Amino acid sequence: MKSILKITLPALMGLATLFTACQSEPEVGSNLYDKAASSNLSKLYIHDLANLGNQGALRVVNANGELNLLEDTVKFYVRLSSPLDRDLEVSVAENPSATKATSGVTVLDKGAINILTPTVTIAKGSTVSADPIKVVAQKGNALDTLKTTHGNGATTLTLNAAQGVEVASSYANMHITVNYKESNVVENGNANGLTAMDISEYFVYDNQNNALEKLYDGNLSTVWFKASNEGPFTFVIAVPENTNVSAITLEPSPRYVNWVAKSMTVETSEDWNTWTNQGQITRSDNSISSGEPFVVRFTKPVKCTYVRLSNVQPASSRYLVIGEMKVYK
Repeated sequence: MKSILKITLPALMGLATLFTACQSEPEVGSNLYDKAASSNLSKLYIHDLANLGNQGALRVVNANGELNLLEDTVKFYVRLSSPLDRDLEVSVAENPSATKATSGVTVLDKGAINILTPTVTIAKGSTVSADPIKVVAQKGNALDTLKTTHGNGATTLTLNAAQGVEVASSYANMHITVNYKESNVVENGNANGLTAMDISEYFVYDNQNNALEKLYDGNLSTVWFKASNEGPFTFVIAVPENTNVSAITLEPSPRYVNWVAKSMTVETSEDWNTWTNQGQITRSDNSISSGEPFVVRFTKPVKCTYVRLSNVQPASSRYLVIGEMKVYK
């Protein structure tokens, strides 16, 4: 016996509504609308592709035992699955317990980050907060843990419950990684505000202890140069004992402005025997093309007698050409 399936007009309208709902805000990895949801309340969630799918990152640098925070900010918006007929205030809280432990990464205690905008508003009729949540790293005991572990850290921000909506459990968190680096060298630094030492106060040598007078004779036109394929190169600068050195610059010659070094490792010593790695530094392409000096500025001045520039890589494929080396205190 054949059956005839009758589809009424209300049923067709219901199917159309279902198909429309399936084309709403995209989900990543799991359903925004939990299968076990017990109500039809609008869902509050974080879905931020700009932060690699709710994965933000901040950076800190250990400069000889002192943590320095780089100018990083994680920003993300809070969303609703459907608009409300009223304004909704939304907040987040630091929640280390929601952080998944991974190899080589330390779960940080509360206090590692500072929530600059702890509360934002989703306006009536809107589905996105008017302003983003903003988060930065914060100095303190929680972040100081990284000085012991010498590795990256992580924490999590979680949406707080809000009246009249449900938090979508699969999208309730923003995971923050704090990338840790040990370096006492400022990225893209300059020598502003520093005092250059007189050229009679220091000497420059190569790795064979040969004096390189052309690098401290006060004349940019009397250059020191070597074929690039003879590198990488090493230079040692000797200063008066226990000098507080703030920066070193490699000055280009007016005739070879783009031929100074591209990158190097910087070390210091008080006795020539024990060396402290102050960090590695690489110049930007813009700095090279504009003919600027290669500036190695320390985050914290270093008391030393010797500064060693090793693994010096040329910026040009033909020659490494340096007009002068200057020392600042």
